[in-house]
This record gives sequence, C-alpha cells and structure tokens, in this order.
Amino acid sequence: MILAQRIRLAPNNVQASFLERCAGAARFTYNWGLARWQEIHAVGGTPSWRTLNAEINARKDRDLGWLRDLPWAVPNTALADLGRAFGHFFRRVKAGQRPGYPRFKAKKRCTPAFAIEGRAIHFDGRRVHLPKLGWVRTRQPPRFPGRVLSARFSKHAGHWDLAIQVEIDETRWTYPHRCETQAAVGVDLGVVDLAVLSTGEHVPAPRSLRHHAAQLRRLNKELSRRTRGGQNWQKTKAKLGLLHEHIAHVRHAATHALTASLVHHFRWIGIEDLHVAAMMRGRLATSLQDAAMAEVRRQLAYKAPLAGSTVVVADRFYPSSKTCATCGVIYADLALNERRWTCESCGAEHDRDENAAENLYQLAAAQAVTACRHESAGALRDAQLSLGQESGHAVSFG
Repeated sequence: MILAQRIRLAPNNVQASFLERCAGAARFTYNWGLARWQEIHAVGGTPSWRTLNAEINARKDRDLGWLRDLPWAVPNTALADLGRAFGHFFRRVKAGQRPGYPRFKAKKRCTPAFAIEGRAIHFDGRRVHLPKLGWVRTRQPPRFPGRVLSARFSKHAGHWDLAIQVEIDETRWTYPHRCETQAAVGVDLGVVDLAVLSTGEHVPAPRSLRHHAAQLRRLNKELSRRTRGGQNWQKTKAKLGLLHEHIAHVRHAATHALTASLVHHFRWIGIEDLHVAAMMRGRLATSLQDAAMAEVRRQLAYKAPLAGSTVVVADRFYPSSKTCATCGVIYADLALNERRWTCESCGAEHDRDENAAENLYQLAAAQAVTACRHESAGALRDAQLSLGQESGHAVSFG
C-alpha cells in the first residue's frame, strides 16, 4: 500500500537558500531538457530523458560544475518529470484528447519546487536529512512506517513543504480511525451545511472563503496599486498568499475531521455522485468552491478502505431530495429554493437535506444487507465444503 503525507519544514536561512538553489536548478534542468528535446526531434532523432540525463551529467565536468554542489537527484528527477510530461502528451494524442504539450517553466510564474528520489533522504523523528545539506527540522515526524518512494519539496506562501510517498507494510501499521461497527449512514453534502447525516446531525460548513472575502478584496486592491516587482508589492503578495493558505487550511481541517469521523463510526456510508464541475457553472460557484464537496468525496474514497468501511455511491441522477423517504413517491416539481415539502401521497413532512440523507441511508443499508447475505452464503459454502471433504462425499451448491 502506498500513502502520501505533506510535512511542513522549518529550515534556517542558510537551508532555505539552499532549497531555493535546488528549485532553480530543477527549473533550469527542465527548461534545458525541453529545449534539447525539441532540437533532437527537429533533426529526426528519438530523444529520451535518460539520454538527456547522461548528457547533462557529462556537462557537470565542463560548464555546469555548479550542479555538483547540489544533490545529484535534483537534475535527474527534473528530467524524469520531463519524460513523464511527454509520456502524458503522447498518450493523450493517441487517445484523441487535448494533448497539452509540455511548456517551459518561467521563473516569475512557477512555484519553487523540486523532487528527489526517496532513497536520497532519511528521517530521524522531526528532522530529515538531504544530501549536500544535512539535517533540516520538520514540524512533525512521518506518520507511516515504510520505505519512502519519492519526495517533492515545494514553497507555498513563504513556507517550504515536503510531500512524500511511503510504501507501507499493512501488517505493521493500522489506520488510527479503524471502523469497529456495522452501522450505516446517509450523507447529504451541501453549501450551508457541509453535511447532513441521516442520524439528524448537521455539520456546519466552515465557509472560510466567504468569511475572509473582505480581507481578500482589500489585499487584492492593495496589490493592484503597488508597483509590480517592488518591495511593497512583494510584501502584499506574501500577505495575500498567507491568507489564501489560511483559508485552505480551515477548509481542509473541516473536511478531514468529517471524513475521519464518518469512516470511524460507520461501516456503510451512502453519498451522491455529484457533478461538481457542472454545478460550478451556475450562480453558486463560489459557495460550491467554498464547500469543497468534491474534496469530501475524494477523502472518503481513500479513507474508507483503510478503515474497513464501504462507500455506497448513488447514481448521479438519483432524486434523493425529491423522493419521499417514507413512501417512495417522487415529488418531481420540487424547486431548489424549497427547503421543506409535504408528500402528497402519505402526508409526511420533510426537510430537504434530511430527506436526502435518509434516502442515501436506505441505499447504504440495502447494500449492507446484500453484502451480509453474500458473506453468510460464503461461510455456509465453506462449511459445507469442509464437511463434504471430511465425509468423503461430494457437495452440491446448486
């Protein structure tokens, strides 16, 4: 099993400068490799990132000696990224999709970042060792025991982060939010409430973007009035980046808390297959972006298998809000602004979101019953097979 973790670094000034140099070397190598790739292709050659890597390693003894002061994996991984970019490009061309030819990385637009192979770094508690640099303090230790496959350093809002992929041994590590029940729940996602559960619980949405809209507007106006590239412009840009980072962290904290609680307390989780990209084209685009419904779905998709839970996804066109959870009659004329409605068939009064959550719970509960029947049938077949083998008689499962 492969899991990922993002760790905040705490480098000193010398170490931060070294990381900046590594990011610049990665950008230089990528751009040089792209230009060289185009030159080789123009004369009818067949370029590859491995031949480019051999060429740039040979140039370290001539005009690119400054690369020897940096970890050997920085230019190698940059060229490997270029090879993967061309691999994606050719695969999309073959599939008839929009190709997206690899582009040069401009210094002013690209995020300072570089990657190295996992075997080039080592962890010791709350610090990590990089070649040619030494030990760098981290805000937290790795959460997963195992072999580090890759490590990517990136700078966001003035802070350096390290994203690692770890291959773990499932026999030595247990997910801390492991589910120990057989309960089912329906989850209706929204913009006012982040989630409404079939248990009646309402999880309020953080709405961090809306709460900080005035600050964002003020800083953007201030940035537009500064001289681009000046010191005051840089200061305002840093403030704006920190505010965006804070908004994202508040949103991520809410979604992680919700999804971890769901997979810990419920074995079967019913949700809708929402087409968020299409919903973003309407007038609720900002609210939908602030709600992060697609992020909740993504987190449930990878956390549920770790916890032993199962996510039951309703069909995209399933009328969860329009279907009466009591009698099953569909109220086709339900408008978007109608928060409560009464079933004309059975007279039951429904809250729109609670009714949708109850319908999703029924789907999850039905899936749970079906799975239990299959498990019981499998256990019965195993017992019959064992009995038949012990008695020496054949057993029919017809």
